[in-house]
Amino acid sequence: MTNTEQIAQLKVLVLSKMNLEHPTLKDCKNISEQIFNKTKNYLSERTIQSIFISNRWVLAPFIINSLAQFSGFDDWEDLVKKTWKS
Repeated sequence: MTNTEQIAQLKVLVLSKMNLEHPTLKDCKNISEQIFNKTKNYLSERTIQSIFISNRWVLAPFIINSLAQFSGFDDWEDLVKKTWKS
């Protein structure tokens, strides 16, 4: 599985946790708040918009670790290890 496919699956996990299929701009604030509440990592509304509305695929390690933690994993490496076995 490529990194792009893994990022796509991570996005699906986050949206599933939020009970969303197609987030709107209004949803981005709530996603940002929920990520902060669970992980104590702050991702701005604008960052969330760039990920889920603008479909940005190149993400900084802090962002992918925060999304993975929100999805119930320790971090990105934990998610990859438990979800995408080679």
